[in-house]
Amino acid sequence: MPNFLRRPRVRSLVAAGAMAGGLVISLAAPAHAAYSSPLYPTKAKCNAARPAYVTSYTSPGPCKAYIWQNGTVASWAFTVYTRN
Repeated sequence: MPNFLRRPRVRSLVAAGAMAGGLVISLAAPAHAAYSSPLYPTKAKCNAARPAYVTSYTSPGPCKAYIWQNGTVASWAFTVYTRN
């Protein structure tokens, strides 16, 4: 054992740091994957691409239209959500 770990103050600081790190890791929330898919020119292509995003961890939402300011549909995309 190195000599600096024989000091009670150093040992208590190392123990406190280890406990704090363990608490941070154990109480951390899981990562959530809520991201948008690439843009597709038609709704049919958007719906055809959705099965590629189905995994044990994620599931795709419905296709939604992205509309320009003049009211025309620009493209289609969906959001990929995390499964609970």
